[in-house]
Amino acid sequence: MGKINYALFFTGWIIFSFTSLISCGADDPVPDEKDNDKEPGEEVVVPLVNDLVVEKTGKANELQATWTYPSGAVSVEISFLLEGADGASAVNNNIRRTTGDKGSFLIKVSEHGTYIVSAVAINNYGERSEKVTVKASPTREEDVVKTLFIERADILMSSLMDLCFGKSPRDCWNTRYPNATGPYWDGDAVVWGQGSGFSGFVALRNASIGTEYEEKYTAMTNRMYNSINRFITTDNDLSAYAVYPQNGNQRFYDDNVWIGLDMSELYIQTGENRFLEKAEMVWDYLMVGNTSSAGGGILWREMPAYSNKHTCSTAPAAVLGCKLYEITKEEKYLEKAEELYAWLKQYMQDPNDHLFYDNISPSMVVDKAKYSYNSGQPMQAACLLYNITGEQKYLEDASQIALSAYKRWFSLYNSKELGEEFYRINGDHAWFFAIMFRGFIELYKIDNRRIYIDAFEKSMLQAWESECRDRTTNLLSNKYFVNKTQSSWEVLHEGGFVEMLAQLATLEKQGI
Repeated sequence: MGKINYALFFTGWIIFSFTSLISCGADDPVPDEKDNDKEPGEEVVVPLVNDLVVEKTGKANELQATWTYPSGAVSVEISFLLEGADGASAVNNNIRRTTGDKGSFLIKVSEHGTYIVSAVAINNYGERSEKVTVKASPTREEDVVKTLFIERADILMSSLMDLCFGKSPRDCWNTRYPNATGPYWDGDAVVWGQGSGFSGFVALRNASIGTEYEEKYTAMTNRMYNSINRFITTDNDLSAYAVYPQNGNQRFYDDNVWIGLDMSELYIQTGENRFLEKAEMVWDYLMVGNTSSAGGGILWREMPAYSNKHTCSTAPAAVLGCKLYEITKEEKYLEKAEELYAWLKQYMQDPNDHLFYDNISPSMVVDKAKYSYNSGQPMQAACLLYNITGEQKYLEDASQIALSAYKRWFSLYNSKELGEEFYRINGDHAWFFAIMFRGFIELYKIDNRRIYIDAFEKSMLQAWESECRDRTTNLLSNKYFVNKTQSSWEVLHEGGFVEMLAQLATLEKQGI
């Protein structure tokens, strides 16, 4: 009996299991959320890719695609094809979704043209959405905004800031790298060096406008402005920039005029009155040094009052007068600029080569030494006076000075780095050359003759690629152009290098 019951139970269990299997197979499965609740026989519809945008970048033959992933998509297939080409030549790229809803892909193409870019969303089952398609064209090679010089100016300035700025409580420039610790003020640079670093910043700030570097250098403005202004002292009821930031320290008119020029440039860049106020403060100080001794001109230093008149204080004062006239339209600035320029030509210019001597004593003894910047600033003043007055004599002056300066301070050089022969800077004072470069740039804006600009450009290209640049710090050697080495780098000259790179960057940005 037990055996019969066991057999009946086993037979019943088999019948029940078979019936259950048939029953389960006949029912619809429990829908998975990823099956989109589809009915039997219904085709799954994968949502379209959203917000597909394809734009050219700043580089040639590149397109940047961005989109939003739809719900349920685990990847997006981006394909691109030159318009009119065979569809079989389309390039496909599958971009996996990681986190978030946004996706992007950089498309690089081999030639310019109009491209058809499509996006298809793919879900976890490999099911695909319909294509979303847009057309876009990359930037042409010839339309690319070149950024070589601003990149290098930024590298050098960033290194210089890291190595030499803010090393004392005054938050200003140290004299050099490796950092000085004396002889005064914890090794902080005198105002001449401070001014060079400031000039480099102002030139680079201007070059950065409209580029990816603009935010960085705009954000530095207050710090740089506050730093240089710590050197203002008030003596004899007159405020000006002193050699070191303490009352009673010596004050030089040429130190001040360089800062005044930078303040006028910052006003042009920003329209902020605080910069114009400082430029006018410097102008007022310069006018105290515009005494009658030696026939006019500007003294080199405040004390003693009866001392030599220098080209390096008078010529940039003429430039500042022109710039303040252009800003304010006040005739006093133009009149004084013309007067100072006339004095330079009468007393300080060599009639044979049109270059300028260094200084003249109250007894009218001329120091006939010639320095590059002392001819660059009269050149710039002449160009600005030509722009303002339209008088041809100023342009003729500038052209004569430029030719003689080029012959004196540039020499033919065969560069293994650039693989060509060109006229290169020949001297060991980078800051002097940076100041001279201002004159050549001003002339180039008028006559469009690039011979002088090319000489500076190739000099800086070759310097960067050669042993002139220290590969550890990216600082540039002031002694390189005279075939010498150095073991320390002064902020005075590094600021000059930054300025030259930044000036070239501005020309590069403008495409001229």
